[in-house]
Amino acid sequence: MTASRGGQHSVSEYELRPAELCSSERGPTAVDLFSGAGGLTLGLLNAGFKVLLASDISSACAATHRRNLPSIPFQQEDVRAISGRDLLRRLGLSRSELDVLVGGPPCQGFSIIGQRLLHDPRNALLREFVRIAGEIRPKVVVMENVPGLATLGKGILLNEIGSAFQELGYQAACAELLAAQYGVPQMRWRMFFIAWRTDFGARHAGFPWPTHGNSGIGDLVPNRTVTAAEEAGFLTLSDAIGDMPPVASGGECRTYEGPPRTNYQRAMRLYCGPLELHNHYAPRLSAINLRRIAALKPGEDWRDLPREMLPGGMQRALRKDHTRRFRRMTWDGVPRSIITRFRDPKSGEYIHPEQTRTISIREAARIQSFPDWFAFEGAYTDQYDQVGNAVPPLVAKAVGTEIRSALADMRSYAPVKSRYRLFA
Repeated sequence: MTASRGGQHSVSEYELRPAELCSSERGPTAVDLFSGAGGLTLGLLNAGFKVLLASDISSACAATHRRNLPSIPFQQEDVRAISGRDLLRRLGLSRSELDVLVGGPPCQGFSIIGQRLLHDPRNALLREFVRIAGEIRPKVVVMENVPGLATLGKGILLNEIGSAFQELGYQAACAELLAAQYGVPQMRWRMFFIAWRTDFGARHAGFPWPTHGNSGIGDLVPNRTVTAAEEAGFLTLSDAIGDMPPVASGGECRTYEGPPRTNYQRAMRLYCGPLELHNHYAPRLSAINLRRIAALKPGEDWRDLPREMLPGGMQRALRKDHTRRFRRMTWDGVPRSIITRFRDPKSGEYIHPEQTRTISIREAARIQSFPDWFAFEGAYTDQYDQVGNAVPPLVAKAVGTEIRSALADMRSYAPVKSRYRLFA
């Protein structure tokens, strides 16, 4: 393993406290829709917000929320059944009184080009999120989604989103935030939309300046090569999971075997006892996949395997295709984006750098910046989905901290650097 790149950052910078230890009673208020496992909620709590409610339709997410965030009210319900008026009544708030509404609505209709995509039936959840924002009129709306939506239809969807917020009386901006720039050991980009109610004037606040690396917002973008010099200062796989005990494919370990080695690991293990290692389960793999993994060295992938060992479809693939399938991770590399299929070695770079397995659920959660005290509930499939779909809590904390400062500071902010503009 290599030395930590993030040694200049303190434990407190990576610390994520349980809800009962967060000083948020006098903080600005927030509601988290499509909360999933609770990455946004956890980050906002640690940024000093008072989260009044989280909501998701998933029963597994509800169980995870009850276990980890029991003091935060949770509403398990289809967002289409939520009325803004009823929501305000439940929260004891008047219209326009809530500070921040956050959410990451999934959208299925993005492949339909040339129509008003916001009103496509398959984009109902995005439309419902905008509807609720209009009904409760919070001061700020934060929406998170994948960067790919920005290029669909040559910007038609961005036009729809910008028009919708403008019609509601908001000024919105968007930017692609890279998780690695905020202390998350992962090259994960997400598009953040931040809309301020126009009675706050011209504002572009809420996009936090990076704390890791030497690049600014918008300098590093998806699907372009990031050089070693640009990755300098990002946390590596070794920084993230170098202290995790070994575990076999299909096995689980519930105890630590040694002390943490980096400040990131120390922060992740705060509020945990030595017998409280949750979700360190390595997916059970087929015999042929185990043989493929055993044949790979760190940094190698499908192209380094004998042709006869590859799946039938990949035996006909061009060498330039599927560049990260069956790729074994390296200790000194920055992990790729965690997806829900991280258990499958042909999905990408998710093979442990030394052991004959893909990374465990706990290791993936570490790479997502979920602290070890945060345990995931549900079947293994539910846990993969929760971890892979989550907003990294440290990114949410950074965004929340910036918005909280802006709510208390009425100065104007310069536009953030972004490849995209919301227009109406």
